[in-house]
Amino acid sequence: MSKKKSFLAAVIISCISATAFAETIGDTIVIEKADKVKIETRDTVQRIVITGSKDDPQFHYTQRISISDTSDVRRTIKSVKDFNKISIPGKGGKPSKWESSGHFNIGLNAALDAPEEYKFKVWPSFELGLTWLADYRPFGKKNVWSVGMGVYWRHYRSSKDYYWWKVNDVLKQVKYPEKLEHTSTSLNVISLGIPIMYTHYFDNKHKWGLTLGDIVNWNSAYARRYYEVGDEDYHGVLQGRSRPEDASTFLRLLLVKS
Repeated sequence: MSKKKSFLAAVIISCISATAFAETIGDTIVIEKADKVKIETRDTVQRIVITGSKDDPQFHYTQRISISDTSDVRRTIKSVKDFNKISIPGKGGKPSKWESSGHFNIGLNAALDAPEEYKFKVWPSFELGLTWLADYRPFGKKNVWSVGMGVYWRHYRSSKDYYWWKVNDVLKQVKYPEKLEHTSTSLNVISLGIPIMYTHYFDNKHKWGLTLGDIVNWNSAYARRYYEVGDEDYHGVLQGRSRPEDASTFLRLLLVKS
């Protein structure tokens, strides 16, 4: 066979292979470095059009997908640069009902059910938290069940007339002597928590929602106190628990998302 015939045969074979690959049904199609991707979602039909690829500038791919409920469609875009390689699930693929997310929270707090003698103040009490959640959407994206794990630090400020003292590994409040000046005290709680929540969104874009749930906490506490005597100041730190029953606690959640 001459060189021209060999080259022609190779071109025909490569064309046949490319055609067979493009027509494969039910497999995953991988298109590297696509030039343009267009996704249209209207009513119950989604249309995907891809033009150009790594090895074929004339490549053209079109797919139409019937969708019973467009609210089930989920989109995640990390960066436009990440679209150098695009994978399209074959026919029959379904979006996952599970998603994960991370959250950082900061805000004011108060121990509403604490004994009255603790005299906790909303300000300057505050908390910091870092939470990871696994979200489950069995009935569409408006209804979300979540479970996860978090680490929280809660700082409680109380009356300046009292300080924390440890008795049998339990922290209790004791009144400062009258001769001390510029007194302050705080109770700090570090918790490992498991949040269990339900969220209902009132719109498809997740702009408005209501969350109900509980956080199960395992706690460790330490107290700080500060006071001045004449020209000298004193700091103190005590490790313990505010009450024996506070080693584990439940926190009720009611959140309005907007």
